[in-house]
Amino acid sequence: MTRYRDPNRVQTVTERTYTWYGWTITQTDLRRLMGLIMLAFVILNGMIALRFLLKLLAANPASPFAQFIYFFTAPFLWPFQGLLSTPTFGGVQVEFPALIAIIVYTLIAWIITRFIWLLFSRTA
Repeated sequence: MTRYRDPNRVQTVTERTYTWYGWTITQTDLRRLMGLIMLAFVILNGMIALRFLLKLLAANPASPFAQFIYFFTAPFLWPFQGLLSTPTFGGVQVEFPALIAIIVYTLIAWIITRFIWLLFSRTA
């Protein structure tokens, strides 16, 4: 027996929704929210990694691009300044606080996404 599929037939698709204290969110919206949170932290970690590389390669700090990277990442590295020393070898700096910041911000992003999943997960 051959199955015939009617292209004009409307198929109903039910999407999983999550409700928490009156807040209702669909699974698609929840995935988009997780993607936006992860994207923001990936951009931040990328900028901090770029700062680490610029300092490691002794880039000219008067360059507009380097100034932008240093200016943008300075507030995010502030909590980690003084945590470890930054060795300098003839203009080359190994900025260990930047590496620690990348690890910490990755963990924060993971914790935020897991917390949101726990808030909106379905209870059996």
